[in-house]
Amino acid sequence: MKRTEAARAGAAKLARAEAAIDAALRETAELMGLLPSLRLETNLSAMIGQDAVDNLGETLSHIVSARRTILGAHDALKTVRTQIGCGALAVGDLPKPSELAVGLQVVEGRAA
Repeated sequence: MKRTEAARAGAAKLARAEAAIDAALRETAELMGLLPSLRLETNLSAMIGQDAVDNLGETLSHIVSARRTILGAHDALKTVRTQIGCGALAVGDLPKPSELAVGLQVVEGRAA
């Protein structure tokens, strides 16, 4: 396997891992937001389910930490990519921060 192929395979797997963490964060946050609504709709005491809310809050904290650390790994892998002589790799369909539009851009020969 060539270095560029290995770098692309690693980048694709990293993107999937990042997306999985974001999905877990979204789903857990949605569940956390749903529980109070369900409690109010069913006219239950706030005491009911507090342990579950506490546990979900802790879970969210761990997922946020996982997100932070995988982004650190992402950054560290940029160094590895440079060390093995690979240029920038584009994987996925979301723009990277350096690709986001800043200021004027040329669009069909005109300033936008």
